[in-house]
Amino acid sequence: MQVAEIWRYPVKTIAGEKLQRARIGPFGIEGDRVVHVEDGHERVITSRFRPRLLGHKGTLGPDGESLVDGQPWNSPEVAAEVVGIVGSGANLVRYDGIERFDMLPLLVATDGAIAAFGHDLRLLRQTS
Repeated sequence: MQVAEIWRYPVKTIAGEKLQRARIGPFGIEGDRVVHVEDGHERVITSRFRPRLLGHKGTLGPDGESLVDGQPWNSPEVAAEVVGIVGSGANLVRYDGIERFDMLPLLVATDGAIAAFGHDLRLLRQTS
């Protein structure tokens, strides 16, 4: 078996990063979906309803903290971008619990499944 691609999404619902290697623990790929977007009512917001969020890229910094477009996830600049997309009261929240995943913490898809799906393999990730 050969692994073709590994993707991590440090900020849920924001574009992720393609990795050459990853450390996998009990909660899947380390650093995956540890930050998410909430609206002013503390509801998790996804790109399904706010697709402009995908115009931003999440990565992990050298210290293991999530970055958005190269800036710390909790910076005023990132906060302003999120509010501009989601609306007043929106913010980014860090949460390390297993509940941060919609289904399972790791998705492994074969070439055959990708071909049958007929779309970009990154669309197989849960976005809700």
